[in-house]
Amino acid sequence: MIVAVVGVCPLAVAKSPAWQPASQGLNDIQMKVIVVDPHNPRLLYVASSRAVYQSPDGGRTWRERFRTPAQADVTDLAIDPFDSRRVLAATTHGLYGSFNGGRRWTRLFRGAGAGESRGQVVLFHPSRRNEAFLGTVGGLFLSTDGGWHWRELAGRLNGRSVRHLAVDPRDPQRLYTLTDQGLFVSFGDPEGWTRIFAVIGSEEALEEPEELSEQPEQGPTASLQPTALALDPLDPHRLFLATTNGLFVSQDGGAGWQRATQLGLGTSRIHHLVLQAHSPTVVYAATQQGVARYYPKDQRWEVLYAGLPTQAVRYLAATESRIFAATDQGLYALDLTEEQLAQGNWPSAREILGNFVHEPTITQVQETAMHYAEVEPEKIQRWRRQAYLRAFLPTFSIDYDRNVDTDISTSTTSGRVITVKDPSKTFDLSLNWDIGDLIWSTDQTSIDVRSRLMVQLRDDILDEVTRHFFERRRLQIELLTDPPNDPRSQLDKELRLAELTAMLDGLTGGWFSKQLELNGDQ
Repeated sequence: MIVAVVGVCPLAVAKSPAWQPASQGLNDIQMKVIVVDPHNPRLLYVASSRAVYQSPDGGRTWRERFRTPAQADVTDLAIDPFDSRRVLAATTHGLYGSFNGGRRWTRLFRGAGAGESRGQVVLFHPSRRNEAFLGTVGGLFLSTDGGWHWRELAGRLNGRSVRHLAVDPRDPQRLYTLTDQGLFVSFGDPEGWTRIFAVIGSEEALEEPEELSEQPEQGPTASLQPTALALDPLDPHRLFLATTNGLFVSQDGGAGWQRATQLGLGTSRIHHLVLQAHSPTVVYAATQQGVARYYPKDQRWEVLYAGLPTQAVRYLAATESRIFAATDQGLYALDLTEEQLAQGNWPSAREILGNFVHEPTITQVQETAMHYAEVEPEKIQRWRRQAYLRAFLPTFSIDYDRNVDTDISTSTTSGRVITVKDPSKTFDLSLNWDIGDLIWSTDQTSIDVRSRLMVQLRDDILDEVTRHFFERRRLQIELLTDPPNDPRSQLDKELRLAELTAMLDGLTGGWFSKQLELNGDQ
């Protein structure tokens, strides 16, 4: 599956950013593929040969979600753009899927033979709900119910090994399929294909004369192996085709092709491509010698090797500000924000603020501070409700009375005198209701006074929290977008950032720092 992202072509060569490890929680180091949820860049899936892992926080932490049966290696992953809980994993022994966010997996497709069961690429259609494609060594398959059932697509792709799939972002009818014999395109008919890039000596036995007469072949032929395809999201007619013999570029939807320069690339074998959506487009390529970046305008390559301990990069994925590389030594991430700012290419406010999505929001901090100070509005409401319900409860009292004066009486019987002592003991039980409290209770007056004091205290706390929170955020953005060159000024700003963090900690009982640590912001 090809992921489209966009970068900014620099006006001058700047210092390359450094790769950072992003494998915390991964039990494997041999990473093969990584995908990003198109609508939630914090939701990632990465796969080794035998396991699929999920990250809900942009790659800071990972959790194993699926371990394949014996002998089944994961080859590709896809996330449904309409429902991120639906994930498909192509393997060498069929297709597996999860419909509840990776918690439970089911085998959805086996294939009729060894070729059909060996999946190579899986793709959800970006604009057609429940439509998905599966490319195998034995052909192309279509599902119209989200992956539950599959049927083989006939036509020229029948029985061919499908390596990659891509959909035109502006024309959902146009589907590109990359096979061992070349690149094919379909214009709305999933069984009608036109070849726009051919591989020499690969298809003579499979070519049908009647098809050639109706739809003549376009584009060049080359003695190489196609490996990946990417479409420019700003100009879908601009195609980038990765091969074992360099990069080819088409400006007209595949009618004509040109070989891109290899100056600075260091190798001709390219495994995978991603692009980015700012103008002009920049291409990132996974090669057998690391990750390289291609500037089409300048027609030159730049190798991004800083911080990457290996050259064996197999797959790339990207968000608006980061590139992820799946390698044989784990998963690595490249933050492009500082580089873009240094080159004068300011991202949008949404992209800048996206660097802090892992931190608590202002609403969460305010609510925690109110709860810690016990000034939440619900407390007053609870008092008023309790004061009203109190009118239904009676005043309960018990009185006990023991008469210490003893009544003595005497009588004479048969010449004998009998004396009787009669002490007195009484119990009184009383229940009293004040019906007027159902209409107005004197406790309400006390609650009103306390309420005014509490509202004033709550406003003071919220004002303090809000000022500290946004002063801290402005300082973070300033350090990100315009870091001081003077070490002393840098130290002063870092100390002020730590001071504001400590203030928010004091207002929330230490909750703020705990959340930062929990989300990986060390």
